[in-house]
Amino acid sequence: MLVRTVGGHDATITDPQATRATPSLLLAPGALLAGRYRIERFLAAGGMGEVHEVLDEVLGERVAVKLLREDLSDKRDAQERFTDEIRLARRVTHRNVCRVFDVGSDGPRVFFTMELHQGETLACFLRREGALEPEVAAPLVRQILEGVGAAHASDVVHSDLKPSNIILDRRGDDGEPHVLITDFGLAVSCCAVPGCVCSSAHLFGTPAYMAPEQVKGDPISRATDVFALGVMLFEMVTGQLPFGGSTIVEIATARLADGPPPSPRAVRPSLADGWDAAIRSCLALDRNARPSVAELAQALELC
Repeated sequence: MLVRTVGGHDATITDPQATRATPSLLLAPGALLAGRYRIERFLAAGGMGEVHEVLDEVLGERVAVKLLREDLSDKRDAQERFTDEIRLARRVTHRNVCRVFDVGSDGPRVFFTMELHQGETLACFLRREGALEPEVAAPLVRQILEGVGAAHASDVVHSDLKPSNIILDRRGDDGEPHVLITDFGLAVSCCAVPGCVCSSAHLFGTPAYMAPEQVKGDPISRATDVFALGVMLFEMVTGQLPFGGSTIVEIATARLADGPPPSPRAVRPSLADGWDAAIRSCLALDRNARPSVAELAQALELC
């Protein structure tokens, strides 16, 4: 399960808007992590930790290393929870899911290694392109649904799906980007205990993409991911998010209001009925009213 601290914006390794951070001396270029991974360059930092490109000196290959923030490593059960979630994420094997290789530690720092990819994030793509035509969005959405569907088939829930966790990698022979979903189950809360009373307030997920049950602190499920998919689809075809607010709390709680889900056709009247209905079904307040990933793909005529 992914847990995100309030205000955390976890950057992916290819996002040029990623928060810059000053790496510690341990992670300076040329340093050796855990006696195996030679630090080559700092890539990004976010709510959970830092990402570096490294050379695996045992295998002679370059991979990405993501380190848990030092302040999180000292929290109660954080390292154990982090390791458990990595084991869970490794169960997902699919061409549209970024592979997680290993988990380790170097002194107090806990880290995992994953595939290194050089493409841009969907967030960057949308900032540049704006609202997409459904025919442009369709091949991207199809791959996203295939990756999430594979995770759900392995009983893995992402719980923090968002455009900055989607990488558009190398182009294939058909000219379409290869979609990769990152960060399956790879973050922990300030103390790894839902509903705790520690001094660092936290929410599960990223506010703009959180499902109602995450806002309320209820258990998550596959339907939690489907809600986030609905938010992303709304954003892809309209260039806007379905829920607004001037504060993080307002953004998170806007989805708890009674009434019908926001309609993307209210923003983009030309959108086909099928896409409008499918997106609204994902944004249902009642998780039991949301479609499965397979049903969503069928509704969008992507399978």
